[in-house]
Amino acid sequence: MKKTMRCAVVGLLFGSLSLTAADGFAGAPVAAEPADLKAQIEDLQQRNEDLSRRLESMEDGLAGQSARLQEQDKKIDEQAAAAGGADAGDVSGRIGKYVSISGLFEGDLVFSGDYAGRDSSEITLSTVELGFDVTLAEWANAFALLKYDGDDDDFFLDEGYLSLGETDAFPAFLSIGKMVTPFGDYGTNMLQDPFTQTLGEINEGTLVVGYTKNGVTASAFAYNGVDELGDDREINGFGLSLRYELEQEDGLNLSVGVGWVTNLASADGISEALPRTEDDEPQLTDAVAGLNLHAGASYGAFSALAEYTTALDSFEVVDLSFRESGAQPAALNGELAYNTVIQGFDTVFALGVQKTWESLGLELPELRYSAAVAVTILEGATVTLEYFLDEDYDLGDGGTGDDGYGFTTRLAYEF
Repeated sequence: MKKTMRCAVVGLLFGSLSLTAADGFAGAPVAAEPADLKAQIEDLQQRNEDLSRRLESMEDGLAGQSARLQEQDKKIDEQAAAAGGADAGDVSGRIGKYVSISGLFEGDLVFSGDYAGRDSSEITLSTVELGFDVTLAEWANAFALLKYDGDDDDFFLDEGYLSLGETDAFPAFLSIGKMVTPFGDYGTNMLQDPFTQTLGEINEGTLVVGYTKNGVTASAFAYNGVDELGDDREINGFGLSLRYELEQEDGLNLSVGVGWVTNLASADGISEALPRTEDDEPQLTDAVAGLNLHAGASYGAFSALAEYTTALDSFEVVDLSFRESGAQPAALNGELAYNTVIQGFDTVFALGVQKTWESLGLELPELRYSAAVAVTILEGATVTLEYFLDEDYDLGDGGTGDDGYGFTTRLAYEF
């Protein structure tokens, strides 16, 4: 196009030149013809150069305008496609914007020996978890955790709740749904759940209101749980918790917390040991309150934790017994850990000891000594080896007085 336009302009110029030259030959004296013709030619050449520059400028402007129009058309097409996808149910786009997905897979190779000296072994997919964290706004989010438990061979909703607040501008918060109450911490470096969790973890329909600022978190909560005889209320437990966390620039981190609940029997580990009704529901004569104390510290490569959970009174003997009296179960967990890098792999060494009191009816040992090493072989993938030695309650307490053990190798992948 550019070449065609230039040829047309040149043709017009030469046409004009011919007409001008003809006029000059017809009307001018012969002696003046060469000078006039030269001047006219120079003038036409100058005009040609001016027109060429103007033409090139016009062509550049048109090319730029065309590019801008094409870019605008592209954006319009993209917006139309996005709108059409949303109208048609483009779920993937909304998931990327509002929902983040996490997961955990754990496979175990287990060797164990019971108090009677019988050995056993097992390969199992112990856990599968899929978590969905939905951010509705800065001050509102929802969470759901689907879980497969290899022990029960069951897939179920472990947690699902909605939270409002807990922002820098508004430190107060409210959470409602099925969740673990903020009664304890239950942190551990081991593969097995700590006994403090068995005695204290309450995962029921729960309402929590609280406040968090400058490392302090205070909560009050109500939850569904085990009913007392003659009481058909679903909301039969209440609790309070207070936690303080400190992080310093020199690498020292500290945390301490306390929790109190009115109905400790709602903890999973206790409710499973209670008598059952005809409908296979746990049965409780009188509610017993519970207390949890926990603390943790880390500095550099070293960390330590301690936690204590106890019933504040004895259960009725028909509900949970010890030595032919009502049991007052309690548990203590203490751990030390060292983090290092070996041959480029993050590695954690951990030692732990646990002690229980009056927990024979919960099928817990009186003492457990544990050792574990965990190696991160890939991002998100960890191999953990754990060995524990259990000591049962004495014969006088109703136990066997013997020892048991467990050795577990676990491959876990988390994303």
